Amino acid sequence: MLIAGLALLSAAALISACAGRNRGRRTRERLAAAAWMANTAGAVVLVIAGACAVAGYRQRLGLDGLAGFGPAALRVDPLSGLFLIVSFGVAVPALIAAAAPANQHRPRLPAAIAVALSAVAIIITADNLFILLFGWELLTVAFYLISGYDRDLPGRAGGSVITVIFGRASGAALFIGALLLAAHTHTFAFTAGTVDPRSAAGQTAYALLLLGFGIKVGLLPAHIWMPRGYFAAPGPARAVIAGSAVNVGFYGMWRTLHVFGAPSVWLVCVVLLIGGLTAILGIAHAAVNPDLATLISWSSVENAGMITAGFGVALAGAAAQQPKLVAAGLVAGTAQVMAHALGKTLMFVSTSTIEHTTATTELDRLGGIVRRLPWAGTGLVIGSLTLAGLPLTAGFASEWFTLESLMQQFRVTSLAMQLSTAATGALIALTIGIAGVTFVRVVALTAFGPPRIDEPHLDPLAARVDHQWSYRLGVVILIVGCLGAAAVAPLQVGLIARGLRPIVGDQAAGANGDPWVLQPVFAKFSALSPSWLWIVLPAMTALIAAFATAFAGRNLLRVRAVAPWSSASPGVDRGVGYTSSGYANPVRNVLATMLLTRTALMEAQDEPDNHQNSPHRYTYRIDVVDVVERYFYRPVIRGVLAVSRLSKKLQSGRLDAYMAYMLIAVLAVLAVVIATS
Repeated sequence: MLIAGLALLSAAALISACAGRNRGRRTRERLAAAAWMANTAGAVVLVIAGACAVAGYRQRLGLDGLAGFGPAALRVDPLSGLFLIVSFGVAVPALIAAAAPANQHRPRLPAAIAVALSAVAIIITADNLFILLFGWELLTVAFYLISGYDRDLPGRAGGSVITVIFGRASGAALFIGALLLAAHTHTFAFTAGTVDPRSAAGQTAYALLLLGFGIKVGLLPAHIWMPRGYFAAPGPARAVIAGSAVNVGFYGMWRTLHVFGAPSVWLVCVVLLIGGLTAILGIAHAAVNPDLATLISWSSVENAGMITAGFGVALAGAAAQQPKLVAAGLVAGTAQVMAHALGKTLMFVSTSTIEHTTATTELDRLGGIVRRLPWAGTGLVIGSLTLAGLPLTAGFASEWFTLESLMQQFRVTSLAMQLSTAATGALIALTIGIAGVTFVRVVALTAFGPPRIDEPHLDPLAARVDHQWSYRLGVVILIVGCLGAAAVAPLQVGLIARGLRPIVGDQAAGANGDPWVLQPVFAKFSALSPSWLWIVLPAMTALIAAFATAFAGRNLLRVRAVAPWSSASPGVDRGVGYTSSGYANPVRNVLATMLLTRTALMEAQDEPDNHQNSPHRYTYRIDVVDVVERYFYRPVIRGVLAVSRLSKKLQSGRLDAYMAYMLIAVLAVLAVVIATS
């Protein structure tokens, strides 16, 4: 199955590469459609391979030609099978939606996506660090190709450059960690029990591997690539990157815990605090961002922090030798990975059509999307509710698991881990609250809000995507996933427990309490039943509707329309209601310390001179700042540029000067050797 899946993805890349500009438009469209179909078929085969491994039928593809790098193979065990199901399970509907005929104007995009999916499969199944690094670099190249596909558009070239820079940084961290392991084990085999995690080399390698994987998922301070990289990618590709490809970072974290075991206390505390800080910073910027695509990208930063918080609980359990706590953290993190993959893929699939149809993703220029693009609008609503963690969606149970796992800090004896877990729990709770406000803004103002005065004219040709069966099928599958995962949550937790067996054995099965009731692995601590909520909440809604109908009579549907109150000040334009900026203003002020909110009253530049008394002569400008970029990256960049300017002075072009440099270097080396001998 691995061979078949990789072969289909390779075929998709070759077919798409043949769709050059020297071919006719109809031929290019047919080749693009065939490439999307091959990508979809390859993803389906890899999902089946993962399901077989979780069911107990492991697979192995030997790679015996790598002499000198130790045993090498592509293996599908329950853990890698679980991540194959998650990563390629959401890729299938995203690829089906992207295969809509109206999306065939990018005939070579399937090739870049095929390379990315092939790299994901290699990383998840590799049992050798050399093979894993090969897949990692291949994924970095694919990300660069995808984010730079529309390089002629504003911001795309810069987004692709920053994506490849952080991809190379993550690869460098993994490479150094792999070399440290190989120096002690004399092999690149990535298997359990190869090195002592409490030794200096083991702690360094542990931290470097987690750093490399953390950069890929967008943890602080490496989060700045994600909003720019996602924005630069074409619409259909964002769903594959955010929902499928980024999961390799979380898989790498899980596998590192499996290989190394119990970490040091300092590493546990760092992972927990970084997870909490990443989550609150990501949702803070998402809550105030005026662009829909960038808002969703910042939400990915928030979700990465929440998932890492659950993983931090697992690390705390390993350090405290509490297997049930390890299981609680991994169940929470894996459930959040699933919810994020489903919700983020659905959001980007919907946003792709909205952007293609309206030629904008500015929240203040969108409105009434559900009425104009019903399938994309519905996907936007369900995806928003999932990422907000509201009941009847997959995000509700996963966020509940995360909070419940963070409440287990009393089970560890280390004061440092207790304080770190408590602080992270407070940050995650605040994050969940702000997430609700954030996605209410998206749903209320974009999906159901009134059409804006300056709303762009909908392109009738681009709007065809929303009416084509392949796009609708992809959206429906994702919606069913977001809602169905909550309806059958015990089955989802059972799947997670099977996939986590290589790490925690049967401990994760304790998350299933009584039939159709969930618990945070520890019995009699708390309980939740998302499945019963699917029965109780609709029943209560129907009961209230019946009661209102019975006692309201004919007045049930009567509406009294009045002019809404907007301000008591004279001369204030009522407009059409709240704008996204106005709705986000409370969050912008509450989190002003984190966002460095700046406001200014400025004179409008486009007002004619003969309207001196016009109320629109002035405009109110609000800016927020990424504190990490301003106070960390900008000083670093200035220092690097200063060093480069200084080094240019050494390039005089004189041969005698270069010989002098070499002589000085040789003398310095001799001095060090003599001093240390």
